[in-house]
Amino acid sequence: MTRWLTLSAASKLLGVHPATLRQWADAGKIPSYRTPGGHRRFRAEDIHRFLVQASHATTEDGTVSEDALLTTALVETRRELRQSPPSEQNWYSKFDEEGMANQRVLGRSLFEKAIRYLTLEGDRQVILEESRELGRAYAYSSLKYNISLLDTVRAFQFFRQQLFRTLVSDESGMTMDAEASLRFREDFDAFFDEVLFGMIEAYERQLLEQKVLIEQPSDMGPPEAMLTDGNEDMAGMASEAQMTDA
Repeated sequence: MTRWLTLSAASKLLGVHPATLRQWADAGKIPSYRTPGGHRRFRAEDIHRFLVQASHATTEDGTVSEDALLTTALVETRRELRQSPPSEQNWYSKFDEEGMANQRVLGRSLFEKAIRYLTLEGDRQVILEESRELGRAYAYSSLKYNISLLDTVRAFQFFRQQLFRTLVSDESGMTMDAEASLRFREDFDAFFDEVLFGMIEAYERQLLEQKVLIEQPSDMGPPEAMLTDGNEDMAGMASEAQMTDA
C-alpha cells in the first residue's frame, strides 16, 4: 500500500525546508503528485530512494558530491536531533514556528558553507568572512528569543559534531591518509571556530549596548546628587515644621 506524505512531512523526513523540497520537486529531482485541491503529495518510497541515491552520488573522479554530503549531513542531523533527550532540545523548544524555520535555513547555510570551504581549493578567505557573519546571524536569532549564549553554543556544538561525524564516516567516501586527515581537521576547526567567534562577538555587542543604556545619565543627574538634593529638601521641610510649631 502506498504511503503518501504531505510537503511538510516529507521535508521533515529529509531534514530540509519545505521551500527546498518544493524546488527539488519542480526540478524533477523528486517525484510529486497533486491532489484535486492542488496540494503536493510525495510517496514515502520516492523519498527513501532519493536519500539512498543522494548518499551515494559521486562525481566523475569517484568522490562523493557536495550535494550528497549536504543531504546526508542534514538527514543524519535531523535524525539525531529527534532522538536526543528533551534536556538537549531545550534551546530548540524556545523558538516559535518562524524561529524554527529560520534555524533550518541557518543550519543548511552552515553545512553548505562548511562543505564548500572543506572541498574548495585555493583562497578560502571569503568563505571564512561569511562564516563569521553566519555566526552573528545565529546569535541574533537566539537573542530574539532570549536564549542564553551557553545554550546557543551548546546547540552549535551539536551541529558541529554531527557534521564532522558525517564527513569522516565510511559513507562519505572521503578517504584520507594521516597527514590529509590532520589537515582536514585543522580546516574544519578553522571554519567552525570562525562561526563561533562571530556568535560570541554578537553577544558581546549586545551586552555592551545594554551597559551603555544602563550607564546613560538621566535628566535628574547622578544618583548621588539625587540623594543629596532629596536629603536637603527633607531637612528644609523639617526646619520649616519646627519654626511653625514654635
